[in-house]
Amino acid sequence: MDKQVLAVIAARAGSKGVPGKNLKPLGGKPLIAYMIEAAARSRLVTRVVVSTEDDRIADTARTYGADVPFVRPADLADDTTPLLAVTRHAMEELDRQGWRADAIVQLAPTCPFIPTAKIDEAIEKVLEPGSDCVVSLRRIGHEHPYRAKRLLDDEGTFVQFIEGIDVERYQSRQDLPHAFCTTGGIYARQRGLLERWTGKDFCLGARPRAVMLDDIAATNIDGPLDFAFADFILSQYADTVSR
Repeated sequence: MDKQVLAVIAARAGSKGVPGKNLKPLGGKPLIAYMIEAAARSRLVTRVVVSTEDDRIADTARTYGADVPFVRPADLADDTTPLLAVTRHAMEELDRQGWRADAIVQLAPTCPFIPTAKIDEAIEKVLEPGSDCVVSLRRIGHEHPYRAKRLLDDEGTFVQFIEGIDVERYQSRQDLPHAFCTTGGIYARQRGLLERWTGKDFCLGARPRAVMLDDIAATNIDGPLDFAFADFILSQYADTVSR
């Protein structure tokens, strides 16, 4: 039997960094449209659902091909709401409507340059036997954790954030061991993992796996400078970010 895969794109109206961020134009269309279109092109996603409390976002989402089968409750639309709670609510709401997902992929509308192929790669991995979570990562460069510092006082005295590291060994960036961070763009989970989530962790399971994104695909728009950077990418690397 084919697996039912739900793509959830959570988009609320409130944004402190960039007011109206999800509907703000980027390259001639709303920011949220990029992720909707990428998910809609997936050969493995069964339904693309936008979870929102805002009528304008809902109308825009439908225009670009997403399903908006419910209104997100107000208590799941504030600054402190974990995205996991929003994702599980979407899964459970569709259960109540008679449609059951086997796997859920949480996609960020603030990551406009994620290729559809990476969404499919994450879904393929999460559906493999023994796998229950797949997350998008990018390699850390100049902000490597070995170079992180901790301030000791108001005068700016600092020490290594990670104690016991001989930083003199890593004067060149190329000498640093590879380190990675989550991009926030893709979280794919088996249904059971999301059902068991207690609200006290990131719901990654016992053995999370990764899909790797390059710097462009990992772009995550949080503030005005990020928007300017995204505009630059579109103007200079249109072929790179095309699907």
